[in-house]
Amino acid sequence: MIRLKAAIVTSLSLLMFTPALRAQLSTVVVVDFERAVVESKEGKKSSAKFNAALQAKQAEIEKKQKDIEDSQKKLQNGDRTLSDAAKANLQKDIERKTTELQRVNEDAQKELQVMREELLRPIADRATQILNALAAAEGYTLVIDSSDQNSNIVFVNKRNDITEELVKRIDASTPADTKTETTKPAAAPSSTPATGRPATTTPPPRPATPPSTTAPKNP
Repeated sequence: MIRLKAAIVTSLSLLMFTPALRAQLSTVVVVDFERAVVESKEGKKSSAKFNAALQAKQAEIEKKQKDIEDSQKKLQNGDRTLSDAAKANLQKDIERKTTELQRVNEDAQKELQVMREELLRPIADRATQILNALAAAEGYTLVIDSSDQNSNIVFVNKRNDITEELVKRIDASTPADTKTETTKPAAAPSSTPATGRPATTTPPPRPATPPSTTAPKNP
């Protein structure tokens, strides 16, 4: 009888502490940090600039790749009509263009990595400060970044996802001059070609990982 009473008391005590346990568990939240950075107003603008630059580099690489493919077809089709000297010169030209393509591809990746870092790092740093302040103010005991591929998250309750809240706070913290700049109408096209960096539209995201350009095909 005494053991039964002890068991009942223990069960009641667990029920009494259940709300406290639930409250403690509710302080574990999830945030998609990369999405928050990219989907903020400033992040969208920076992503648009990056994507434009990426597309320009890809177009340049694809053009050089097509030039190589055309030369390869010319060499194949002229197997019986071209002289040995012409074939040798054409083969050397293909090798030169292939080497140049590889160099251009490597340079493009480095340039895009630097550009992406310059565009998104300031937003990501500010987002980190905002997230830390939010966690402290709300008393979160743990914040998990769902954009991290090593997070191994299986399920997330939407009520515990603070991504949208982080986006709102990033936008609210955007400097006034930046907000004004994003609302300015586009300038009329100039007759002189632009020499600045092209514009873009995809991520970063996680400020550490840079995108890559299209790899050259083997000749």
